[in-house]
Amino acid sequence: DELSLNQSDLDVISTIQAKGIPVIVVLISGRPMLITDQLPQWDALLAAWLPGTEGQGIADVLFGDYSPTGKLSFAWPRSMDQLPFTEENDHLFEIGHGLHY
Repeated sequence: DELSLNQSDLDVISTIQAKGIPVIVVLISGRPMLITDQLPQWDALLAAWLPGTEGQGIADVLFGDYSPTGKLSFAWPRSMDQLPFTEENDHLFEIGHGLHY
C-alpha cells in the first residue's frame, strides 16, 4: 500500500532501536503516512511535512531551541480502510491534534 513507510527506512529505525538508542522519527512527507503499527515503538514523532529550504527549523525543534507548534487541519488515518475519509472518529490523530510546549 502506497501510504506505508519504505521498508529500508523501517529497517534503519529497527537497527537504531536494537542498539537501545531513543528514536525520534522525523516524517518528511506531503501527506499523512500509515504509521499505526510503528508509532508505539518510537519515542517521538515530528511530522515535518515538506520543509523546503527551512530544514533548519526542524533542527531548532529537535535540539530544543524552538517549541514546536501546529495543529492538524485534517484527520490522520489509521489504515487504508479509512480512506476516503468518513465521519468515523477512530483516526490515528483527529483534526486539531498537535503538540506544543
